[in-house]
Amino acid sequence: MNYHSITDEELLEATRNKDDAAFAELMHRYVKAILYFSLKYTGDKAVAEDITQETFFKAWKHLKRFKTGNSFRPWLYKIARNTALDHLKKRRAVVFSELDDVENDQQFAETIQDTGPSPADIFEMAGSAVELESALDNLHPDHRTMILMHYKSELTFEEISIVMGKPINTVKSWYRRSLIKLKELLRTKNVR
Repeated sequence: MNYHSITDEELLEATRNKDDAAFAELMHRYVKAILYFSLKYTGDKAVAEDITQETFFKAWKHLKRFKTGNSFRPWLYKIARNTALDHLKKRRAVVFSELDDVENDQQFAETIQDTGPSPADIFEMAGSAVELESALDNLHPDHRTMILMHYKSELTFEEISIVMGKPINTVKSWYRRSLIKLKELLRTKNVR
């Protein structure tokens, strides 16, 4: 069977009929997007990889809960979002020693005293993509995720509404406010 030419929903149906290769194709289609989504939600690559793996496991485990006729993509993103939120809720208090930069042999306490930007920070501020990334990181996780789902993953507001579990008007309102906040953050960054 040529899996590349069939829809997500057809792949799901094949998976329900014990076709493991069909689910492997679904994973292949979405693994990068879910990893990126999880990384933007958590800010930690290792955690994002765990969330991505757990997302696909939960999707596979709960295939019977997927309602035929619905779109697979928002369902998968909703699982990823809920998994990321669960992780953030379980996050334990950070011990200062865990903030040490072992790779660069630098202790966290040493970094607190230097209030000026480092050369690396100055270099990063120079690029517009990096400025945008930084501004996005200053948004509420739900708002940042919503913008990324719309622009990066090309989800519609209706699909985002399903993922976020919010009415579509709330999603549109949050989206509008998020864009305004993002513009303010970028404007103040360019003024400095």
